[in-house]
Amino acid sequence: MTQAPRKAHVVVVGAGFAGASLVRNLPSTLRRRGQTLLVDRQEEYPFIPLIHEVAVGRLHPESTLSPIAPLCRGRCDFLKAEAQDLDPVSKTLYTSAGPISYEYLVMAAGSRASRPPEALEEHFRLFWTLEDALRLRSDLNTAWRTTTGPSRGTGQPGDLTVAVVGGGATGVELAAEIAVLFQYLKKRTAGKPREAPRIVLLEASDRLMGWLDPYFHEVAMEELSRLGVEVRLNSTVEDAGESGIRAGGEWFPACTRVWAAGIDLPPLIRSLPGDHDPSGRVRVDAHLSLPDHPEVYVLGDAGLYEDPRHGQLPPTASVAVQQGPWAARDLDRRLRGASSEDRPPFDFFDRGYVVSLGPESAVAEAVGAKFRGPAAQALYRSIFLYYLKDRRHRFLTGADWAMERTIGRLGFGTPEPGAASVEKS
Repeated sequence: MTQAPRKAHVVVVGAGFAGASLVRNLPSTLRRRGQTLLVDRQEEYPFIPLIHEVAVGRLHPESTLSPIAPLCRGRCDFLKAEAQDLDPVSKTLYTSAGPISYEYLVMAAGSRASRPPEALEEHFRLFWTLEDALRLRSDLNTAWRTTTGPSRGTGQPGDLTVAVVGGGATGVELAAEIAVLFQYLKKRTAGKPREAPRIVLLEASDRLMGWLDPYFHEVAMEELSRLGVEVRLNSTVEDAGESGIRAGGEWFPACTRVWAAGIDLPPLIRSLPGDHDPSGRVRVDAHLSLPDHPEVYVLGDAGLYEDPRHGQLPPTASVAVQQGPWAARDLDRRLRGASSEDRPPFDFFDRGYVVSLGPESAVAEAVGAKFRGPAAQALYRSIFLYYLKDRRHRFLTGADWAMERTIGRLGFGTPEPGAASVEKS
C-alpha cells in the first residue's frame, strides 16, 4: 500500500524481530483482509545482529536483507510509511501516508543507536544500521590500502588504529571481527603495513557485557587479548578529534573511531504515556501493554518489562522473538472475550545467550550450560540461521560463511565507489 487505509482492527508498527514474529503467529481471525495492517518505513528489513560480519566482508550485505511483502502475504496488509504520532485517546496512529484508526496497536518499532555527546559526535561513526556497516567497511579498506600501498610512508600515526567505544555485545563482537580481519589481510597482502594494526575497546564500567553472567566477561577478556585487542575498562571518552581520542586521561591516535555504546528510542516511543527509562523505553504491564492504555502493546526494545523471575528484561532479539508470538496469542484471547484476569501474563523463558568472538570462537550460556570456542560459534550460527526470515536468506548467509575461505573478504583490496548503498558485488 502507498496510502493508509482509514482503519484496521490491529495495527503493527515495525517489521523487526517482535513485529515479524507476531505477524507469523496471527490467529486466523486476524488474517482476513483489512483486519491487520503492518506499517514499516522500509520495504526490506536488515538482520541487524549480523551487520558486524558485513563490516569486515564476511557477509554479503544482501544476505542480511529480507523483503517485508512476502512476510505479509496471506497474513496481513502492508503499508510502507513512517509512524509519526499517536493519539491513544482517539485510537489514531498518524503516518506519513495518512491517519489510521485501530482497535489494538502493537508498537514494535525497535530502537536506534545512542549518539555520542554533542561535542564528540562529529568524530565518531555510529554502528547500528547496514549502511553504518558498509561505511565502516569502506573506512577499514581505505586505511589498509593507505598503509600498505605505494604511498604508505606518507600517512599519519593511527591510520590502522580502530577505537570502538562500548563494551556491550555489539562492541565486543565488532572488535573481535576487526582484529581477525587485520590478521587475514596481513596474510594476503604483499606489502607490509607502515604501522601495526591496533584495536582498542573502551568500556566505561568495570565489566564487558555487564548485564550478562560474569562468565561472558571473563571469556571475552581472554579471547580479545588473544586476538590482540586492547580492552580498557573504566575508561570514558573525554575528548576526540580527527586524529584520535582522549580516554582515561590519555590521548592516543585513532583514525577510525566507532561509537557502539547503548541504545536510544525514537520520539514516538518517548511520547507514549507512562514511565520511561533514560534511553526512552516505556514501562509495560504483565500483558506487555501500557498500563493506562491496555489496547496498546509495546514489544521488543521499546518496552520496559520487569519479569518476576528474571528482573528487567534487556532489549535483545531473544526477548523480542518471544514477545511477538505471545502478543499474537493474547490478541486471540481478547478477541474471544477473555478478561484481563483470564489472560496469563507474559512469561519469559531464558534460553541463554551467545556472543560471537570472531569467525572461530564464541561464548555461550544455553539452558544452564556454559561453553566457549568453536562449539559456541556453531551454536551462534545455527541460532541466527534459524531466525533469518526465509529459506533463501538462510541459504545465502550459510553460503557466505562457507565460501569465505575461497572467495576472500568482500569489499577489501580494491577501491570502492561508495559505501553508503548496498552493493551487489
